Amino acid sequence: APGGVVVDMCMLGRGHHRINVSADYVDAGGEQLWVDVLRATLKHGLAPRAWTDYLQLTVGGTLSNAGIGGQAFRHGPQIANVHELDVVTGTGEMVTCSRDKRKDLFFAALGGLGQFGIITRPRIALESAPKQVRWVRLAYSDVVAFIRDQELLISKQASEAGFDYVEGQVQLNRTLTEGPKSTPFFSEADINRLAGLASETGSGAIYFIEAAMYYDETTAPSVNQKLG
Repeated sequence: APGGVVVDMCMLGRGHHRINVSADYVDAGGEQLWVDVLRATLKHGLAPRAWTDYLQLTVGGTLSNAGIGGQAFRHGPQIANVHELDVVTGTGEMVTCSRDKRKDLFFAALGGLGQFGIITRPRIALESAPKQVRWVRLAYSDVVAFIRDQELLISKQASEAGFDYVEGQVQLNRTLTEGPKSTPFFSEADINRLAGLASETGSGAIYFIEAAMYYDETTAPSVNQKLG
């Protein structure tokens, strides 16, 4: 923006990992990357409830936007999983805010695009990290069937064969023909089949649903049966 200000958040920690993990939350510096938060929480068998799909992003940056990922249908966006914030306002005031304390600033800063203050420390909700994950990727040439199935998957509760992660994507035929580097989850033969299907459709596109179920040793048989 003309006349705007860019803040270099990486200098805030001066090279230190400002990540402190507790029993059900983690305090992280706004300049920290989500991948580093994950590594720190996994040491305690914990993980944040909601993620972005790309972990090389800053905590404060995504919380200033909302933070949408494949768990949002179950837990809401990342901003719905924050207990507390430290914020520096436009007047230079350093404020700790939450749902109960200075809630006007709390809800304005979350998803506020930095217009109401800079998030320097969020307190993020944690849950037990999954022991194992079963991941599937489904390809569609029919957009109507793709949307219908995606809506069905996110409507199911975890207790009724529901998924813990669901995301939809679209890929154009021209990127499919670039080969395995553009679609690393399929073999070259599968990519050729997908490119052929995309060519037959009016849109020239293939639609994907990525979905995952979390499980452990006790629930593994039922998950394998559901996805077998």
